[in-house]
Parts: sequence; C-alpha cells; structure tokens
Amino acid sequence: MTAEIRSLADSLRRFGDDRLEALLVARPDLASPLPRGLGPLAARAGGATSARRALEALTLPELHLVEALAVLEDGSSPSQLAAAVSSDPATIAPALERLITLAVVWGEDRLSLIRPLRDGLRSPAGLAPPAAEDPSAEEARLRVARARLEHPEALEALAWGPSIVTGRGRLARDLLAAGIVVADGETLHLPRPIQLALREGRVRRTHAAQRPSPSGPERTERIPGSRTAQAVEHAFESLRLLSTVRSFDEDPPGVLRRGGLPQRDLRRLAERAGTTVQGLATVLQSAWQAGLIGHDGQEWRPTKDWDAHRLLGAEQRWAELVLAWARGHHLAAVVGTPDSSGTGRSLLSDLTRRDGVRTRRGSLLQVLRTTPTVDATEDSLAAALAWAFPLVPAEVIREETAALLVEGAVLGVLDGGALTVLGQELVLALDEEITRADDRLAAALREAAPPPVTEVLLDADLTVVVPGRPAESLLSLLDWTELVSRGGALTLRFTTASVRRALGDGRDGEALLALLEEVSRSPVPQSLTYLLRDEQRRHGRVQVSRATTVLTAEAEVLDLLQIAPEAAALGLHRLAPTVVVTLADPGFALQVARQAGLSPQAVGPDGRPVAEELTHSLRGGPVEPDLVTIEGPELRVPAAEAVARLRVAEEGGADLSLTDRLLDAIARSEEIPLGIVDGRGGVVVKQAQPLSLEGGRLRAREAGRDEEFTVLVHRVTLG
Repeated sequence: MTAEIRSLADSLRRFGDDRLEALLVARPDLASPLPRGLGPLAARAGGATSARRALEALTLPELHLVEALAVLEDGSSPSQLAAAVSSDPATIAPALERLITLAVVWGEDRLSLIRPLRDGLRSPAGLAPPAAEDPSAEEARLRVARARLEHPEALEALAWGPSIVTGRGRLARDLLAAGIVVADGETLHLPRPIQLALREGRVRRTHAAQRPSPSGPERTERIPGSRTAQAVEHAFESLRLLSTVRSFDEDPPGVLRRGGLPQRDLRRLAERAGTTVQGLATVLQSAWQAGLIGHDGQEWRPTKDWDAHRLLGAEQRWAELVLAWARGHHLAAVVGTPDSSGTGRSLLSDLTRRDGVRTRRGSLLQVLRTTPTVDATEDSLAAALAWAFPLVPAEVIREETAALLVEGAVLGVLDGGALTVLGQELVLALDEEITRADDRLAAALREAAPPPVTEVLLDADLTVVVPGRPAESLLSLLDWTELVSRGGALTLRFTTASVRRALGDGRDGEALLALLEEVSRSPVPQSLTYLLRDEQRRHGRVQVSRATTVLTAEAEVLDLLQIAPEAAALGLHRLAPTVVVTLADPGFALQVARQAGLSPQAVGPDGRPVAEELTHSLRGGPVEPDLVTIEGPELRVPAAEAVARLRVAEEGGADLSLTDRLLDAIARSEEIPLGIVDGRGGVVVKQAQPLSLEGGRLRAREAGRDEEFTVLVHRVTLG
C-alpha cells in the first residue's frame, strides 16, 4: 500500500527525473539559485511570489480546478473536484496532472492546494470571501429551498453571477429577510455557502477541457500559388519600408521628451514611403527592437548595427526583422491610441511595451499552425487566446489579437486569419536558437520567392517593366518612378513629378541613366534621357562637400540659394562665383538646400557623389537579451543537470545552508529550534514552526502558541 502524501515535499520526492525536469522548465524561478534538496525546492514552490507566477501560467481548465480546490476542503478527492467543476475524473485528469507537475497541487486520493493560492484566491469563481457569520452548508441549503418557493427565477439568475447584488426594491428586501443576501454597508452580497447551495455545490457550471480551435471560412485559392506570392511580396515590401531608415541621415525625426517618435513625424514618414501608418510602425518597431535604429536624445538615426544589417542579403535581412518582431515585447498596432491614463502611445517607446505579449503572440501563432486550411476570424482567435491566458483582461486579449493580424500581414507571415508558408516556418523557428532560426527563415523566403531578375523593359511612353522580382540593384528605380501595377511583373512609370522628387532627395540622374543602359534589353528612350537631364538642369544641382562645409554650383544657382530665406541659418560666405562655404554641418546644409527648392547632392573631396549609405556609431534600441534565447526565462543550468544536483543534495551529499534548512522545515511543516539574536548580541532559542520565507523575512509560530512572529533571516541561527 502506497504511503500517504503528507506535504508538497513528499509529492516532489515521488517525482521521477522527467517530471522534476518538467517542473524546473515550467517554473525556472525555482532553480535560481538552485536549492539544495527537494524540501527547499518544495518550500520555494509554495512561496507566495512563485505561486503567483505559476497561477498566471495556467490555462482555463487548470484555473477552474485551482478555484474549485480553493473552495473545497483540503483533502478532497479527484471525483469531488470533478463534480465541483461539472465534469468527471477522466476529463479533468490531464489538467490535474499538470497542476501536480507544477507543484501547485499535491496528493493523490486526497488533494491539497498550496497555501498561498488557497489564501490568496479570496473570490474564486465569483464567490464571496468566507466570513465567520456565514451559515453552515446545511443551513444554506434550507434557506435556498424555502426561498425557491417564492422566487425561483431570481435565485436561478443569482446562482452563477457575481456575489455582489444590486438593488433595493421589494425583491431585495425579501431576499434579505430570507437570509439569501446579507447587507455589507450600502451593498448586498451572497454569502459563499448560500451561493454554493444555489449552484448545487458546484463551483463552475461548465468545464472547458479542450482549447477552442480557430474557426472561420475555408481558405480558397483560385490561382495556385497566389497566396505564397502575396506573402513574398509583403515580405519584400517590409524590406522596402525598412530601407526608408536611410533617410534619417538627412532628415531625422525628433525624439519626444518621454521617449518615442512623434506621431506627426510617423505620419509624414508613412506618407513619404507610400504606406499606412500601422505598416510603417510595424517595420520601425521591429527595427528598433533589433537595434537597427536609436536616438541620441534629440534625433532618431540608424545605428552601427544598421551598417552591418544592410550588407546582408535580402532574405537574411527579412529573417532578422521578423524574428525581432515575433520575439519582441512591443505592440506597433496600438501606436496613437491612448493608454489607461489617457496618454497617447508613441512609437519606439516603453508605452507600447506589454508584459507577456511575446508569450501570447507565440501562443496564437502556434494555434494558427494547427488550422492551416481555415481563415480564422478575429473573435475565434481571441477565444483561443483567452482559454490559454484566462487571467488576462478581455480588452487586452482583443487588442493583442487584432495587433497580431495587422502586424503579421505587414511582414508577410499572416494572410488574413491564416499563416502563410513563411509564417509556418516562423512558428518552427521560435523554438530554435537564434542562428538556426535566422537560417530557417531566410531559406524559407529564398525558396518561396522567384529568382530575382536583373533586366528591365523600357518603353517610349516612359514605362519600365521589371519581369519578375527585382534584384537589389534595381530597387533604386522605385525612387524615380510611380507604381503602375504589381503582379508577376512590376510596372513603373517615370513622370515629371517622380523625377523631381528623386532629384529633391539627392538622387543622381546620370547614375540612373548608366544603370538603365546596363540593365535594359533595349536602348534607353530619348524622351527619358531628355526628361532626366532637363529636370536636373531646371532644379540646379548643388554639390555639398565637407571642408568647413563647401557648396559648389553654377553661379545663378548659388545666387538663388543665397537669397532664399531658408539659407539665412547657414551663414553662407561666397568664395567664388561657383563656390560658397558655411560652418554648418553638411547634413544641415543638405536639408536647407532642399527646403530652398534646389536639388542637393553629397559629394566626396574629389567632387564625385558619395555612397548614399553613411557609416554610423550610434548604439541601437532596446535589444533584449532574451531576443537571442528560446522563448521565456531560461534555467541557469540544464534541467537534467539541475535535477542531478537536487538528487545529490537530497541524499546528503551537500551541506544545507541556513536558508535551505529553513525552507526544508517549511516544506515538512516541522518544528525546529530557532536561535534569534536579540539587540544585545544574545541568542534566544525558541521551538517554532517556520511558516514562510519571503523577502529576507522568516514568519514562524512558536510551539504551544497561536501567535505568529516575524524575524529577519540574518538574525536567525540553527542548532
């Protein structure tokens, strides 16, 4: 006959190595630092702080069992527990086994909930806290039976609602007289025994043992491969949006006093990039979390990590961007909305941070992988997420679900309510080491995307057709043209406005003509050559080089610059008809020349255009250490090694510290002699039972007395 389990420590001593490893993986705080034995491990698991963390990790059916155990008496059987949640022992068995593995519940035929949760759950399942004046269970049943004769419908409505009752009418007076409700100041409430009697002894009306699956219409694809093509297009579009960060060198957005990117600057950047505010916010937030952009307190700029990132292949750049999003702690879709205090949430700030959002985002991505043929609705996804995280407020669940659908679509991992082929690989990558995850995602995009093309078709009507996915060398065409259509081919058109815009941004028309001559199957149309050179002459090319700062141009162009009101801040000094100098920074000179309606261009000391990309020394944004680890906190040592050390300590192979010996006594509910150092340096010895050890304070009860006392651990000695 198996010996009875008398405590949580007894329960842990019956765990096999696999189960102990599962406990430490699920609750890594128990092994930091590693306790010296299973007794101290049990006491730590029964601590209030660790117990609260464990409670937050429970799913809905597990939480229902915990709430029921908090209401039932200690030592209730599994069948009694099943009845309390309107289920049966076989159905609740998996959830109960996990609660035992998590060291939240211990026992076999007689189940017990750890003390911090029993005491801490004051209103489980909406029931009122217990009170000394509550009627007995038998008296409660009698009162309910009598009241049902007169008010059956009212009692049915009260049974499964909250314990607080509103109203002061005739019905309330009748229920008060019948002892169904009691007055608590200005409010009325149902005593716990009364409400349990109304529920016929049950704590929960239903038990959702299985997670609800996402539901929605069946995914259809009229043209095979079209969804994959769309996902690839979104992935490369996110890289195009990321490339707009290079404009921060010449026109950096400002930094808010409380941190973050001003909303007006975000709207301006999104309009310039030709995308939505939420789309650009998703990309910039991910870039910030990857350390690609940062600020010096005044302006947002690319970082030194940006310099290394832009040298990678397109597929690798996308992989790093999407991993930073998936493993990040921020929501981009809430930018611009007010928080609980009414403050607008700004992009690239702590106001968009949400504790636990990474875990919940990963949970939704995982559940989407189980329904690849369903275009899940937002409501069904919210229900699936609420089942996995029942303690998270409903409005947070809805907000994060909506954010996932928006942000995932921007990055190409979601298509409506379903994962794309890229999203399927992302789910697998979340459980991998960062380098392997990067390689997996880059390979997925490389396989799904068509090979890049390096040639274009030019027409006399100023259109240019890229017959496939453009290679990196052709992406500069997007800066000079207007988009006509996307699809199997990319159709662009040169217009006067688009050419002027590119010249205003400092692009080089001669370099564009050289590129077109190299990649075009046909000669460059004369009309395009005339357009580019005419607009370049009309705008006036200003060359900016670093001396103090030197500006060179045609004499009439410098005349226009000097008389422009915007140029007053430069303090220009004319050295020659075609040369002026200023003490201002070259970047500022570029901005002023552009504001004056000219077309500035950065050049090197030899007068040749310099590379558009500058080098940077700024450090990046909030690169979290856990962005390069597997999801969630990690054990300091592997779980198997931690269990081996616990076994050695349990067999007496390691000396217990004072803290571990106190924790062991707490786990065993044993009385031990405690030496307490008084204010004069003497030691007073008391036979006492340690109750808890939190925050460096020991709470204990002296033998033979009901009063408890608290003492600092550093004042305690053991014989």
